[in-house]
Amino acid sequence: MTVEEIEKLAAWCAAAGVSEIELAEAGFSLRLHIQFGKAEPCATVPEAPKAEAAFKGVRAPGVGVFRLVHPTTGHPVMEPGQPVRKGETVGVLQIGPCLNAVVAPANGTLGTALAEDGAVVGYGTPLYELL
Repeated sequence: MTVEEIEKLAAWCAAAGVSEIELAEAGFSLRLHIQFGKAEPCATVPEAPKAEAAFKGVRAPGVGVFRLVHPTTGHPVMEPGQPVRKGETVGVLQIGPCLNAVVAPANGTLGTALAEDGAVVGYGTPLYELL
């Protein structure tokens, strides 16, 4: 099951009012628990920093372990300073045995890695500067 499928399943459960679901099959199990309750009114909602909104680099496409070095080859996927094209693989996101490509969102030059090899990252985490 992919991260996208799990996200869809969680959204469907929340929309249907299902608070808990557990799936199991050979070599895989998943348990989702969704808490429902009264929303507490917030006095103020802090705005995201403007510098974060202006970030024009490579972000994590999901949750997993960020790999600068490809786990199967032992070689760096891409070195900082190299020119990259939109859609080109610049890193790998590992989720268990699955490897997902981290791709450049635009043409440019790959800047400094903002996450270390082996770091656990979440959706949208900045991974590389794109110059």
